[in-house]
Amino acid sequence: MKVYFIAQPRRFRFDHIARRECSRRVSMVLYAGSLVPIDMLQHCRADAELIDTAQLDLEQQEACYRRAQENVAM
Repeated sequence: MKVYFIAQPRRFRFDHIARRECSRRVSMVLYAGSLVPIDMLQHCRADAELIDTAQLDLEQQEACYRRAQENVAM
């Protein structure tokens, strides 16, 4: 399983392209809703599970990571 951490870019062009390409490939996206504008998620796959981590504690976030890893192992 690969984990990508994508921040809001200062260098818009390169980071925007990398973010868009990454988000098109993944089936689960965890994002900090308090920091990430919702329009950053517009390029995610239609069937991607979008999870706002702003209201999740660490254990709940870890459960998401474990579930993602289990789905990859299948």
